[in-house]
Amino acid sequence: MRLGAAAVFATALLLGAAREARAFCRSTACEPAKENCTWDDNGCPRSGPPLSWRSLPIPYRFHAGGSEKLDMVGVREATRRAFDTWSNVTCNGKRTSLRFEEGNDIPGNAPLTEKQTNPTTFGIYFRDDNWPGTDPQEALAQTNQKYGKTNGWIDYSAIEINTSDREFRLSDAEKTGIDFQAVITHEVGHYIGLAHSKIETSIMVPSYCQSSDRCGASTDESRALAEDDVTAVCAMYPPSGIAGVSYEDPSASSCAVSASGSHGDERRSPAFPLATAIALGALFVMRKRGG
Repeated sequence: MRLGAAAVFATALLLGAAREARAFCRSTACEPAKENCTWDDNGCPRSGPPLSWRSLPIPYRFHAGGSEKLDMVGVREATRRAFDTWSNVTCNGKRTSLRFEEGNDIPGNAPLTEKQTNPTTFGIYFRDDNWPGTDPQEALAQTNQKYGKTNGWIDYSAIEINTSDREFRLSDAEKTGIDFQAVITHEVGHYIGLAHSKIETSIMVPSYCQSSDRCGASTDESRALAEDDVTAVCAMYPPSGIAGVSYEDPSASSCAVSASGSHGDERRSPAFPLATAIALGALFVMRKRGG
């Protein structure tokens, strides 16, 4: 969904024995502007720890200000359906472990820039007045994430919707506008750690309705996950829990971290000792990921 012009960085995971055109890309902590990242044939970097959540359910909150340009009752319903689309995936007959939890609305102003984030984490914001992104004419939305540089753990994530420059619709009854639920479903993919996909049927394609395979038939199809998206969820969030994550009880110490495990399977990595955790605590970066 050409939801912004910011670069997207990911690790490609090739699926199945046959190396066919089925590969989802997972976001990593590798920064090409600063590091010598390696890339595969899908245009995704192979280096850097994959971004990962540490525990489930994954929280999200609406900004209380909402948008004056949209029916917020309908927006909330569409957003919840978007999160459900990802958490209702089944993996070999069993439901994914991926779960979300809606928290209380976020009050007050919502500063969201590269150097200043809202002190309340995991929010969904609507930019009625101005768009902070780099490409206001093309951007529909973007997901901002702050994560550990060494372990890839996501410590902050926020979704911004460009209601300043773009018109959205909530149903087929509205004749104009871009389907909001399709856009937010795409952003939730970034929220859980996915990057753009080259698979044209994927909800994670860079441009909204990039091909007739994605949006040509119906609104329902434009909102649906493709096989590639489902495979991504099952690899990252199998029924047994978050893949590749092992960590100390966060209630025991605010500095508990662990080694980043291998993604795409269920192998666990041992946790770092606390001294290492303290040393790594300050190593984080903030990235804005255009839809």
